[in-house]
Amino acid sequence: MIQPICQLFLALISKSLQAKPLVNRKRSSGRSKRKGEHMLYYARRVRSGAVVAFLLAFASFLLMPGAWTAQAQKAPTMANLVEGAKKETTFRAMWGSDTLDGAAGLQKIVSAMNKKYGLKIKPAFTPGPNMQGMMTKIAREKAAGQPASSDVYFGNPQSMLQASKVDVLEPMNWRSFLERPLKSDDPSFDPIVPGNIGIAMASTLVGVIYNSDRVKGNDIPKKLADILQPKWKGKIASTPYAAGLREFAMPELLGREFVMDYAKKLSKHIGGLMRCGEMDKITSGEFLMLVLACGDQEVNIAQRSGIPLGYAIMDDATISHTRYSAIPKNSRAPNTAALFISYLHTAEGQKLMWDIDGLDFHLYPESNQKKRLDAAKARGAKFVVSSPQWLGKNKDYAKTQNELEKILRGEAS
Repeated sequence: MIQPICQLFLALISKSLQAKPLVNRKRSSGRSKRKGEHMLYYARRVRSGAVVAFLLAFASFLLMPGAWTAQAQKAPTMANLVEGAKKETTFRAMWGSDTLDGAAGLQKIVSAMNKKYGLKIKPAFTPGPNMQGMMTKIAREKAAGQPASSDVYFGNPQSMLQASKVDVLEPMNWRSFLERPLKSDDPSFDPIVPGNIGIAMASTLVGVIYNSDRVKGNDIPKKLADILQPKWKGKIASTPYAAGLREFAMPELLGREFVMDYAKKLSKHIGGLMRCGEMDKITSGEFLMLVLACGDQEVNIAQRSGIPLGYAIMDDATISHTRYSAIPKNSRAPNTAALFISYLHTAEGQKLMWDIDGLDFHLYPESNQKKRLDAAKARGAKFVVSSPQWLGKNKDYAKTQNELEKILRGEAS
């Protein structure tokens, strides 16, 4: 398609350059007539030169690597993506084994996607690093001219902020191929990452995980102050990366001064540090609470099996940790990746993600997270959606996190 168009334009350019003057330049006996002919001649030459310059510029654009593709991909239709995906037989995925239940979860989602869109895609899962580590890996592969290890990328606000500084994710007109509208009533939160390089797909609320066999009734904390009661000293844990606290310290929530003071008190109250996801340390009774947790997805899954875990969202504040999806520029199956992301935004995709991973997106009316968030806001909790835009605005975020980590490790007074 591009080559015939370029040939046409080059032919026009050649013809313009070889064209003879548009007026008869024979000598005229009248001085004024000669002057008028020369003025008309130069005016037409200038106009012809402008046309040639435009044709050259446009032909150069068409010949630029990826220019035509970029224009075509601005607003792909579902039909475009399905047709393209039929030529992509394998869908490679790499992320942490606890994300979307690893290989088993990927198989369930791809099977449902195949059925919905009439495809025969084969999933291939490989356990990978955390979200920031995976972004670094994909960026290195692209720089080396290698295909991405994962055809789709899952990230958090931090990794998407990282991605915005490197040219590694494909800009997409996401809303053009979603099955239903994606709207945010919160003016401070846009689910589309700046530059259209990614789209939010799920959220989880920050709170406290507790052993529901050992912490019951009025003992279940409602505010951060409840956690500092003497009965809990030495029996609770926090995270080595100050989950929750780092966000609560931002100006829109509880503020730096309050959280720094609280962290100092908490550091003398905890019995140790643990990572989000190490639920066995709570269920075994080694720790009775995790203050604060990265989100509630593990608890949502555990409760279905009768595992004694509970989750409490603080009345002081909460934050919605957002999960993002995107397509690496070096993806080997970009059409399948787009359909995979689109499917997770459908009502059935959201339900499947909740069943598999205890996650869904609070922007959709049927969302479990929306119900919990609405209840927290009704109790007066301050609330922010964590996003790359929000993190980018809070320049002291990384510095504050480092200071909080040192406090929790007992390295700062």
